[in-house]
Amino acid sequence: MWNKFLEKFSDYTIDPPGNYGKMILLPIEDGSINKSKWLIGKYGDLKKLATDLRLNKNNLRKFMGENKIRLGLRSTDVAPYGLDRQKRFGDFVAGKASGRDFTSERIYSSSLPVSDKSFSVNRRNDREGNVSTFWISQTPQSHHIVEFNHLKDINVSNRKGKEEMDHSELPCVLLAAEFHQSYISEILKEFHGLGEYELKRELFTIYYNLYVEKSPLFAPLWEVSKMILEHAFQKLKT
Repeated sequence: MWNKFLEKFSDYTIDPPGNYGKMILLPIEDGSINKSKWLIGKYGDLKKLATDLRLNKNNLRKFMGENKIRLGLRSTDVAPYGLDRQKRFGDFVAGKASGRDFTSERIYSSSLPVSDKSFSVNRRNDREGNVSTFWISQTPQSHHIVEFNHLKDINVSNRKGKEEMDHSELPCVLLAAEFHQSYISEILKEFHGLGEYELKRELFTIYYNLYVEKSPLFAPLWEVSKMILEHAFQKLKT
């Protein structure tokens, strides 16, 4: 399946410096002249790159900057070059924006909140300095563009296998740890535990809502997720 992606997005393929295999730089329509990009790769390859990125091996910091690779929606969603990883939140420390209300500053055309329910006027890392430093120090993460657990639950993917639809071979996008866990994973958490029949019926809608409805910046990821899902359902028929 990965070869199909490389073929479809042949104009956007790249060899990052180092031994990570071919990856894809998908341009984002973000309103700028020099568009930012999502970095797409197979899970195992992208995870290795993320680990080397925090250590700035193979001049990856330059690679990220020159290619305008985006890790999230905030300017603070960046790689922790050379920082020691903070292992836990630790004791409460008031953040610089602990009392600030960000409601009027939200740019809804860029992204929607995690849910339609009431939400805090600022993120926890704005309120607590110890939480902010925790997230800033975390290694970027390799996010399965279609959740591995969803594909596993419809019986087309397996964690330890090496086939094209298995965990380490699936297409992923590189994301800042906080953005991945506090936004993307938080949205998808609602669909954990759905049965096989419900998942098969709802998967296209789930990922359309995430990658099209939540933010126009995610639109390229919808194209990727759609290909993965089409391939998965084709596999179910064979």
